[in-house]
Amino acid sequence: MLASTCMLVQCISAPAGASAETYPMIDPAVRAAAAAGQTRVIIELRIRPSFTPEGKLAGPTAVEAQRKAIANAQAEVLGRLSGTRFALVRQYDARPVMALLIDADALALLEAAGDVVARVLPDARVFRQQ
Repeated sequence: MLASTCMLVQCISAPAGASAETYPMIDPAVRAAAAAGQTRVIIELRIRPSFTPEGKLAGPTAVEAQRKAIANAQAEVLGRLSGTRFALVRQYDARPVMALLIDADALALLEAAGDVVARVLPDARVFRQQ
């Protein structure tokens, strides 16, 4: 649990740094694992406006708007993955990330989704056990 939490904090606190016209950053360990079969990953979502911790937002309306942007991005990713072999492991209401179980076909679609996917990272808890 702690490793996943650390990966989640690292994922959120690191700047996405890429525009919607760029491809998402795919961790090489994810590529190798997906090529061999299904693997658990953390997806960092790209939302507009950029993610701000809820404590720094102007108030409840801003929090609600950001949560809606996160939910919309999550729904967009799940919709694009339709027809591939994937499973939703966890969604977060207040963080622009989600945990998925994916294979190579799903990874290819995520890689083409630079408008909503910033990064695809290994789930630290799963990769440390291997």
